[in-house]
Amino acid sequence: MVTKRQLGIGIITLGVLASIGVTAVDLFDAGQWSGFGPLQWLGIGLGIAAIVVGSILVGLGNRPA
Repeated sequence: MVTKRQLGIGIITLGVLASIGVTAVDLFDAGQWSGFGPLQWLGIGLGIAAIVVGSILVGLGNRPA
């Protein structure tokens, strides 16, 4: 059975990977334009939101999800 802590750790991991991935696209010049565009800012914002939600779940402990 999956606990809220395990689910939270998984969501935090996905949020961190998403934020790193969005930033890596700009660092490797994979896009047509330089600088951050609105979709990149949205991706980073969603990654940060996932990290916050995951942190809340981790704080709820080992209860079943």
